[in-house]
Amino acid sequence: MGTINAGTFSSGTGVKVADHNGTGNYPSGLGAGDKGFLIYDSSINKLLVWTGAEWEEIKTKGQLGLDAGNAASSASAILQEDPTAANGIYWLNHGGGAYQAYCDMTNGGYILIAKIPSSPADTSNAWSYTGGRWSASSPVSESLCQNISGGDSLNRGYYEYSTTVGFRFAMSSVTNVLTVNRSGVTAKDAFTGSQYNTSLSRSDFHNWIPNSSSEWNNQPHCNRNGFNRTDSSSCSMRFGHTMNNENECNSNDSAIGLGCYTNNQSSSGSRNCPCGGFRWNGTTRWTYDGWIFVK
Repeated sequence: MGTINAGTFSSGTGVKVADHNGTGNYPSGLGAGDKGFLIYDSSINKLLVWTGAEWEEIKTKGQLGLDAGNAASSASAILQEDPTAANGIYWLNHGGGAYQAYCDMTNGGYILIAKIPSSPADTSNAWSYTGGRWSASSPVSESLCQNISGGDSLNRGYYEYSTTVGFRFAMSSVTNVLTVNRSGVTAKDAFTGSQYNTSLSRSDFHNWIPNSSSEWNNQPHCNRNGFNRTDSSSCSMRFGHTMNNENECNSNDSAIGLGCYTNNQSSSGSRNCPCGGFRWNGTTRWTYDGWIFVK
C-alpha cells in the first residue's frame, strides 16, 4: 500500500491521530500486512484500528461497562450509550459491588445471571425444586457466567438485579430460548416468591424443549404454567408448565421447565428435573443444560 496520513506529533501535547471523517474517507487498499494502523473518525468521535481485514472501533477504558470504576447498572444501559456494543463480558453493578458477566447485546441487552447443569439429573442437583440455588443470596462460581458454555453458576445479578423487561430462558443451547415478559422483580424473588402465572401456551413449552411434542400426547389436560407455581400439594415448579391425563390439576404427572416435580417426587424418583422435562406412562426424564438471562 501507499502512505497514509497517520497524524501529527508534538513533544508538548502528544500524538494527534489523523481525522478521516466518515467511512467514505477511510484509507483504502489496506491488507493483512497493514494491521495496526490507527485513524480517528470525527463523525462518530472514535478511534479505529485496522485489524488486517477491517476497521474496528477501539473500546477505550472508561466507557460504560468496560472497567470496574465505570460499571453499568444493566446491559441495556450499555447499549443506550453505545448501540454498537457487541456480545461479551462487561462490568456491572446493581448496588452490591462491581462484577463481570456475559451480556447478550444482539437481543437487546440481557445479562447472563445463572447456569443450570444437566447433570446430575435427579434431585441431588442443586437446581432441583428443593435445591439451594433458587434461594441463593451469594454468588456461586460467579466467573462461569462470563461465558455461554454449560455449567453450574449464579452471579450477583441473580439476587440484585430487578428486571425492567423480563427473562430469556435457554435450554440445551443458548439459542433455544423461551422469552417471558415480567418486570420489577429479581430472579431470586421470581422463583421463590409468590406464584406468578404467565400467558404462555402448551405449544410454547413443547416448542422449547428439544423433544417431540408427541411425548406428551397422553397428557392433554391441566396445562398450567408460571413462576413458583403449585397446583396441588404434589406438584410444583420454579418456572414451567405442568400437564395431566385426567381433566383436572390435582394429580399432574408431567412437566417441562426449570425446577419441576409432580407426584410428590420433590426429593426422589424420576418425575422431577432441574432443567428439561419428563413424561408419564412410562416415565421418562430428559435433562438439559440451562441458562437464565434477565433484562
